[in-house]
Amino acid sequence: MPTNKLDELLLDRFNLRRADLIAALEMFPAHRPWAATLTDQEARLLDEAGFGEDPEAYAAIATDVTTHMARLYSTAYTAGEVSQGLGVNDSRVRQRRLARTLWAIKDGGRWVYPALQFEIVDRHDPVKLKLVRGLDEVLPALLSRELHPTAVAGFLMTPQHELRIDGQPKSVREWLLHGESVQPVLELIQIGEWAAT
Repeated sequence: MPTNKLDELLLDRFNLRRADLIAALEMFPAHRPWAATLTDQEARLLDEAGFGEDPEAYAAIATDVTTHMARLYSTAYTAGEVSQGLGVNDSRVRQRRLARTLWAIKDGGRWVYPALQFEIVDRHDPVKLKLVRGLDEVLPALLSRELHPTAVAGFLMTPQHELRIDGQPKSVREWLLHGESVQPVLELIQIGEWAAT
């Protein structure tokens, strides 16, 4: 497929650039089918239980995760943009990344900061940002679990049954932006830790 056609399709179908797709694909481990082979008996048991291979389902999931990662990259802020947007120096941004009070993901050799953790205070150049209220408490607990970036984004953006405003489930981000308590969010993270053990 010609390079320009791929670029056109990425932009048209996903609103992504080639660099964002490449960065997202680099997050995946290499596909090595021989590294996870099952014995004949294990494969037979799984097939009998209805867990046969489904290449189409795998392709759909891989595409979905890749698209979500590429969107995280394409909308992320650089460290310089975060520094300028928050009105702090580069060193403070680095300290907050290391303390996990700012969420950063690797993009090649540099760190970028997913936009969903910020509120835009002023859109004029340079953009003024602030961290969503309460995320400085939520992010350390969440990021310490070493989750894939799409899982972190999913936790922050997916409506949670336990976080209701006017009877409607809200995402963690919506909940915190509404000014609600951080405690129920921290409890959700603890429940997730307990369930995973």
